[in-house]
Amino acid sequence: LKIREIIMKKCLVVLFTIYFINPLYSIDFEELKNHMQKNSKQLQIKKYDVDISNEDLNIVNSDAYPSLSVGYNIENSESLTNNINSTSVGDNNLSNDTLKKSYSYLSLNYNLYSFGRLEDKRQNQKHLITASKFEYCLEFKDLSLKLLEHYNNILNNQTKAAYLSKIIEEKNKIYKYKEKLFDSGNITRLDVTKSAIEVADLYSQISDNQKEFKNLLNQIVLITNHPLVDKVYFNPLTISNINPQNEFENSVNAKTLESQIKAKISEVSLYEDDYLPNLNFYSKYDFYGYDKDSYQQSFDEMRENSYKFGLSLSLNIFNGFKTSSEKEKALLQLKQLQTKYDLEKDNFENQILTINENYKLDKLNLENKSKTLKLAFLSETNSSKLKEN
Repeated sequence: LKIREIIMKKCLVVLFTIYFINPLYSIDFEELKNHMQKNSKQLQIKKYDVDISNEDLNIVNSDAYPSLSVGYNIENSESLTNNINSTSVGDNNLSNDTLKKSYSYLSLNYNLYSFGRLEDKRQNQKHLITASKFEYCLEFKDLSLKLLEHYNNILNNQTKAAYLSKIIEEKNKIYKYKEKLFDSGNITRLDVTKSAIEVADLYSQISDNQKEFKNLLNQIVLITNHPLVDKVYFNPLTISNINPQNEFENSVNAKTLESQIKAKISEVSLYEDDYLPNLNFYSKYDFYGYDKDSYQQSFDEMRENSYKFGLSLSLNIFNGFKTSSEKEKALLQLKQLQTKYDLEKDNFENQILTINENYKLDKLNLENKSKTLKLAFLSETNSSKLKEN
């Protein structure tokens, strides 16, 4: 039994030494945070959102340019009767010839004036870009706070590991000393057993502490995407240039919600723009050629046939209440964002109030403890003087 116990102790000490006493390298909080900013998958997703929003703006800006298109058709038409008097019925064209045809066209279209619709789309998209950037900042802040929490916990874990190492060393000395006392008949076996149980409990605490260390390490790896290994030492936490924010309006949360609210307001105006007319310019230049027997000949015979250009003014009068419903939906989403802003502000102010109240209470408790210690010291001093007299 003693041999097995000794082997178990040595194995645990070796494991403890591997993970805590002889680390391969050390790392600090700032290094982890910088690595997280560059490599975090969560932040990368938010970066993509910013890039997507910028591309959406390019899509909106494309409406300010004309569209130019070119096309070519080749067709074979076979007439099955000679009694066709009309070449079209409604939207359907009827062929009354037997030919190989080639047709090409050049088309130019341009939205001359959209009555402010395009500028409103640009403004809306710029607000969305701003919102996506603040969402990135908000994600970075949340991840940094999570990282700080895990880092602080793992520092406590390291401190506990060092403490357990010293305690178990002393407990082992006590255990060996009690064995000698038992051999000499000065204490009972029960006293030695109690000491052995205490040592075994400490080894169990070391094992649990190592498990906690690995779990915390995995959480940090997940957040930062840093290839950390078990044999790493985390340097003490040193955070400088902290500027606590006491006004909600200047916080990242507020800026994010404000940009989302502005984007939603501009979205409402876009639905209102659907009731405005559109003025468009269109033009088309046609080429046509045909032959009874050869597609190649029809292509070679293709010549300028016609051209057209004009202006069109269109106005959406009724679309089954679709625009009004979309506008009402956007207004409800706007009210939702405004309510969320108010709620976040209330939570922020409540946190500041709680922090201030706790600070006052902690300060008062510290002052009371100082007074109590001072009175106790004076009382002890006076008692010593009386004894001397």
